[in-house]
Amino acid sequence: MFVYMQGSIVVGIAYDCKENKVYWTDLSARTINRASMASGAEPETLINTNLVSPEGLALDAKRRLMFWVDSNTDVIESASLDGSRRRTLFDSDLVNPRAIVVVSSTGSLYWTDWNREAPKIETSTVDGQGRRVVVSDGVGLPNALTYDLSSGQICWGDAGTKRLECISPNGSGRRVINSDLNYPFSMVYHSNHFYFSDWRRDGVIAVDKVSSKFTDEYLPEQRSHLYGITIATTHCLPGEMGWRVFK
Repeated sequence: MFVYMQGSIVVGIAYDCKENKVYWTDLSARTINRASMASGAEPETLINTNLVSPEGLALDAKRRLMFWVDSNTDVIESASLDGSRRRTLFDSDLVNPRAIVVVSSTGSLYWTDWNREAPKIETSTVDGQGRRVVVSDGVGLPNALTYDLSSGQICWGDAGTKRLECISPNGSGRRVINSDLNYPFSMVYHSNHFYFSDWRRDGVIAVDKVSSKFTDEYLPEQRSHLYGITIATTHCLPGEMGWRVFK
């Protein structure tokens, strides 16, 4: 699949495994869009009002919901996958929200806030209940965020501390996977590897979860910042999906 979007800045991206569609936020057009992965499919704009700086995007394929952050208005919102039933989940205690992930199996949301005065990673239920901080110590610029289904841990790439870390939702078991990152922006987990877009290398870097070593990299011929990265598959298998890069 290839969608050409001149002038667009695609920041957040997510994949719906049930309908084989990709969703994305466009920072330039201030929209949220989707397109079928089928050849020749045309993009569809879902939301084009009251968005200023839409960044991180996450889909709950089970509940047919999408979630996103706006780093200008400092809100976290949700809507049905067709853009209807839009609602604000949070509009307070957010300064620089960036990444967001949803865990369908537990009905949980996780997001980062790289507020330079008090960076943190938070969680709540998908309906906005039970909001709390998962981690706030020892984080700097938590840009990238993903969920490791095999361990049940939330993992992040920090452009400030240069670390890739994981922690259990209850705050226990925190561990450093790699402490020599450059500038991670977005990240996914697949088959014992973390893949993240890197703004210093202008590519996608792979890190082995077990050895903590860099194992591969993808460097496009036309070098520029890569933003969102997501995983895709022909059918829904938790944690067992291929990955794709969009820029």
